[in-house]
Amino acid sequence: FGVATRRFAAFSVAARGITLFTSSLANAVDESIQFQRELIKISQVTGKTLSELRGLTDTISNLSTSLGVSSKSLLSTGRILSQAGIQAKELEIALSTLAKTTLAPTFDDITKTTEGAVAIIAQFKEGVGALERQLGSINAVAGQFAVESGDLISAVRRTGGVFKAAGGDLEELLALFTSVRATTRESSESIATGLRTIFTRIQRPKTIEFLKQYGVELTDLEVKFVGPYEAVRRLSLAFADLEEGDVTFVKVAEELGGFRQIGKVIPLIKEFSTAEKARQAALAGGESLTKDAAAAQLALAIQFQKVKEEFYGIYNTDQTKNI
Repeated sequence: FGVATRRFAAFSVAARGITLFTSSLANAVDESIQFQRELIKISQVTGKTLSELRGLTDTISNLSTSLGVSSKSLLSTGRILSQAGIQAKELEIALSTLAKTTLAPTFDDITKTTEGAVAIIAQFKEGVGALERQLGSINAVAGQFAVESGDLISAVRRTGGVFKAAGGDLEELLALFTSVRATTRESSESIATGLRTIFTRIQRPKTIEFLKQYGVELTDLEVKFVGPYEAVRRLSLAFADLEEGDVTFVKVAEELGGFRQIGKVIPLIKEFSTAEKARQAALAGGESLTKDAAAAQLALAIQFQKVKEEFYGIYNTDQTKNI
């Protein structure tokens, strides 16, 4: 009985190993087919041949095996970036940054993050080279305050253009949005829409003239708007001591956002200290993605993912060569 048990155990172990190998083989073939399909989509978008995209596949392979990130998701990300006109070396830089976001604790869906990254590049115009610092700022703020990365990205997509046109930068937008979101817990869409209205109205000559009667100057010596963040700071200093039910405060809030947006104006002015803390966190968090990616390498799941990607890479490379 003992001999039979040992033989059965040995057979079971061997059979299990064979089963796992064949299963991994089947998964690798399936992943390779999907990888090839995504590669063809990029070829269709960019007009490049598959052989000309060899550098992209090598970059994705290196990132997936070094960081432990899904090569298929990176290739899908590459297609979105290509559609946005990001090519060559800039594409490699953007992919490297977005690969790190999958290892950060505050980012969830790489597709949504990529859409946000495209919006950041287009609206704030600092180039792909600044993307890691910018997404690192989002990661840092989301990690330290009651706000999610997805909320911050949504705010950028809805309000970034207006905020930038008013003279603001990304860190300031993240800070002001965080002060409202952390206080009210309203939806990111509602807050972003409200802020877009406020930042549009606050620049109007009528509003600027209205606020002068309360001692608030929103223009500099050259009669130019001081910028949205500085404007909120001055409003906060001027009306910090007023009660929410004060008629003066109500008049100012209505002028800035209208009755519908009073719920956003109040925390925007009253919670400026939170905004400043969030801005400092954003400025200091530019390298947070790299730090989180390095820390994530200790996870056993990441180690397994690296091995799996190395295995998949063999098939992906062979498929690319055959095509």
